[in-house]
Amino acid sequence: MTTRQIYFITSIFFTVLLQPIVVQSQNLESIVSPIRSHLKNLEKENNLSGVVLIAKNGKPIYREAFGFANLPDSIKNKPDTKFNLASINKMFTAMAIMQLVESGKISLQDKVGKYLLDYPNKAVADSVTIHQLLTHTSGMNSFWEEYDKLAKVNFKAVSDYLPLFVNKRLAFAPGSDFYYSNSGYMVLGLIIEKVSGQDYFDYVKEKIYKPAKMINTDAYELDNVIPNLATGYTMSLEEPGQWKNNIFTNLAKGTPAGGGYSTVDDLLNFANALQNDRLLSKENTALYTSGKVKFRDGMYGYGVEENTINGHRIIGHTGGHDGIACELMIYPDLGYTVVILTNGEVENYWEASNLIKKQLVGSSPSIDNFFYTKDIIKTVCDKGYEAGIKEIEQNSRKYSLRENLIERYGYKLLFEKKTTQAIDLFKLNILLFPKSTYSNYYISEAYRFSGQKEQAIEYLKLYIEKETEDNDAKLKYKLLLNNYR
Repeated sequence: MTTRQIYFITSIFFTVLLQPIVVQSQNLESIVSPIRSHLKNLEKENNLSGVVLIAKNGKPIYREAFGFANLPDSIKNKPDTKFNLASINKMFTAMAIMQLVESGKISLQDKVGKYLLDYPNKAVADSVTIHQLLTHTSGMNSFWEEYDKLAKVNFKAVSDYLPLFVNKRLAFAPGSDFYYSNSGYMVLGLIIEKVSGQDYFDYVKEKIYKPAKMINTDAYELDNVIPNLATGYTMSLEEPGQWKNNIFTNLAKGTPAGGGYSTVDDLLNFANALQNDRLLSKENTALYTSGKVKFRDGMYGYGVEENTINGHRIIGHTGGHDGIACELMIYPDLGYTVVILTNGEVENYWEASNLIKKQLVGSSPSIDNFFYTKDIIKTVCDKGYEAGIKEIEQNSRKYSLRENLIERYGYKLLFEKKTTQAIDLFKLNILLFPKSTYSNYYISEAYRFSGQKEQAIEYLKLYIEKETEDNDAKLKYKLLLNNYR
């Protein structure tokens, strides 16, 4: 996985505002109708692909599918299509741990070595606690760089991943900082197997999926033929206009850290089981879902993200990878559950998520900034760079712009071979965010596509100065120099 890919898949958006605001209308149709209309338009104009569900008091009030599960054959997504969950799976792993805590088989403050007696990394075994693994405060790193170099079909058991990270040094003293770690959740999977005496996948099916009535959820082996599964799609920059599937960047089988599949209705069933204390006691459900450490604009609990908008608590989790962007949101005080599962580009997920939050709990500065950024993007695309700057100057005290959203739409314009508009957007990002790294890369590509090699070389050099480990960019730079001469 490249640095640029990691940047995109970790750019997941949450918002916070502490002043309570009463939502003006709880008339369900008045809430659903604007969402339905907006998402239909997003499907038409920006290739939204996925399924969105909104439930009230445990029952769906809106469920709609968009786009294609199989793009080349035009096979449409359906309400019961299975989507890759990416990191949403962490909720299930953490739930399994909490069930073992509730049964007295695990203590949250115990060290890894108490359960994994032969764990090879002594620093992890002797100093990292279960609590720290759950909250991403263990200091453990991840394993994507190593994983991407190997045949993915060889990674199906949880223990298969251990050699990829087990000998890595801790990034910091356990408990002293936060680092989102997939490796930590793989270790939790190993602990579940050791303590329960079951295969991890069998445990979650028996103890979580079955009692929650999640009949279409599993860590499917993707070299088997699995019906009704959505393939993920991303836009190719190397071949503008060509969509790419995520088959070769995807996991061969889901893991305790992510990569399983589910449907919107199964995730609603999980949310209902959670809120009705069918998976944990009321006390342990509260412990599981409450925030423990600062995470983005909110807090991170035990495999659960906790946020507050306008005084309304939201719990759940997000997930993202190439061609995957998804979210489960539970609004306990209002009785809403929202599931967004998409198999396309991340900016559509961002927009759906922000739109629904705005409808359910009212606006906030972060939500306003998102849609203001969309307005600026439209102005630049329709009227040019200078018109965008003028509009920004008029509203500079009211709003802040989203760098990653401008960048994603610039990328989309490159894909659509609209290089002049793409250059304008990347120029805007570089002006507004002088430390911007990736806009330098993409504006270089835009200039290269349009035959302006001198500018392409200039901006690619600026990018490499900031991203010194990107060897692909260095090779591209050498080729550009040789061709220019």
